[in-house]
Amino acid sequence: EGPAAGTDSRLFDMFVLILIPAIALFLFILWRTRYQYPPEGSPRTLCYHKLSDSFLLEGTWTTRARFTTQVDRLHSRGYTFIGQHDFLESLDESVQKKTNRLLLTFDDGYEQLYDLYFEVLAPRQIPLLVFLVTAYAGRTNSWELSLGRKPFRHLSWQQVREMAARGVEFGSHGLNHSDLTRLWGDALADQLVTSRRAIRDEAGIDARCFSYPFGRYNDRVVLAVKNAGYDAAFSLYPRHSNRQIDRFALRRNAVYIIDTPMTLGCKLEKNPLFWVEEMKCRGINAVAMLTPMLTRFQPGRDK
Repeated sequence: EGPAAGTDSRLFDMFVLILIPAIALFLFILWRTRYQYPPEGSPRTLCYHKLSDSFLLEGTWTTRARFTTQVDRLHSRGYTFIGQHDFLESLDESVQKKTNRLLLTFDDGYEQLYDLYFEVLAPRQIPLLVFLVTAYAGRTNSWELSLGRKPFRHLSWQQVREMAARGVEFGSHGLNHSDLTRLWGDALADQLVTSRRAIRDEAGIDARCFSYPFGRYNDRVVLAVKNAGYDAAFSLYPRHSNRQIDRFALRRNAVYIIDTPMTLGCKLEKNPLFWVEEMKCRGINAVAMLTPMLTRFQPGRDK
């Protein structure tokens, strides 16, 4: 029984050693067929969410020190940070420029961005595009699952005006971070039109871009975004091929606390690990859809 058991164990080990690379190869071929690499020369976009120097249970955050290291490393690697205007212009270029252009975006518009911009980004002359959840300006984020931590506060309109005066650009992330694919008619239009009007009335800014909450959209939502007067809209990882540039389903690379300068490079550049990062982030984004489901039962949540 001993020798037989040893043989079975070796056969099992060999099976595992063959199976894992086979699965990885299958997933790679599937990804290459379905998604592929973004067009060479097209500008890339990063999407951040929270900044915190204290540990959070969720993944959509990073520390201020890590963020600063990341932007400095990207600059040293030859990336040029561009603003919203240059990014939108690039979408209409018949031939993409062969430069490493990068648009920096933050979803949700949390208060920590105020100090980060003036102390880190402004001295480096790095443009910034922030998407605001307008009904929560100056308020804590009861729309989000708290996971037992202190709620985060959103930028106030006064802070938005001060940042805009220094060149920060702002777009809409809806009124209250609702999944727009679950809304219809006036409820859907209200998320898009009212939030855009609030940014104009409170900060004097014409919001040109929209960011889909949770990255979710469908044909009906896209049509509503166009009808609301936006010039473009961002998702995270759209359902179409990465080679397709859709002005109303723009791709962004999400950045999480588990990301390092190395994984950031894998997200942005054509390399063998690009697809690993893509699948990792698509998986994380899919799990994020638990947020609107679970927050229905959260005490203190706005109804």
